[in-house]
Amino acid sequence: MELEIRTFQSLAPDELYAILKLRQEVFIVEQNCPYLDCDDKDQKSHHVMLYDSHKILIAYARVLPPGLSYDEVSIGRVVSSPTVR
Repeated sequence: MELEIRTFQSLAPDELYAILKLRQEVFIVEQNCPYLDCDDKDQKSHHVMLYDSHKILIAYARVLPPGLSYDEVSIGRVVSSPTVR
């Protein structure tokens, strides 16, 4: 497994696509929670990505700076692929 942490600006298009795909797969489709996932907080957050040995995204979370959602640093959009649960 490989762990990567990136700012929004340093994400490659394919990385961002994989993040959004995983979040939609779990939060919207699997959990049947139709809400706007893109909430204008990704651009100011750090993105924590866990890849398997084949470079497939299997888990993700975002770390929001103080003041963006709460007074403290916060963690959100924590998700793992159904394939690794």
